Amino acid sequence: MSIVQEEDVMVRDQDVKELKDGIKELATMLREVDKTVTVHTEKFNTLGNIKETTERTSESAKSAHKRIDQVESEFRQELEEIRKTNEKQFNDFKELVEASNKVHTENYQSIKSFAWKVFFLFASPFAVGLVGLFWLIFNKGAGLK
Repeated sequence: MSIVQEEDVMVRDQDVKELKDGIKELATMLREVDKTVTVHTEKFNTLGNIKETTERTSESAKSAHKRIDQVESEFRQELEEIRKTNEKQFNDFKELVEASNKVHTENYQSIKSFAWKVFFLFASPFAVGLVGLFWLIFNKGAGLK
């Protein structure tokens, strides 16, 4: 081989060596890019999961708020019904007490009237007898003279 051929072979060997080194560097860069892409993909997936979780949480919160509003509305309605029922019971009881008081007053008046009648029924003859006794004693002297 001649010197020119040897130089060509050396240049080719040098070029091949440089190409191999370049390929190794490219392979290393591609591995690093692949690692970066993998990390970013994981982060993107994590962000997607976080977004999904946030949306579900938001929907759950909205649903919970709707349920709370519904329960509050039902509670208010039940309280209103209880208040109306209590008011009706109070009015019924008040009417019952007033009617009872009226009946008691009427009974008291009739008992009072009956008591006066009984008093005069028994007291009148007793009083007449007592007056007669006094008349006999003081008018005739009951025969003590």
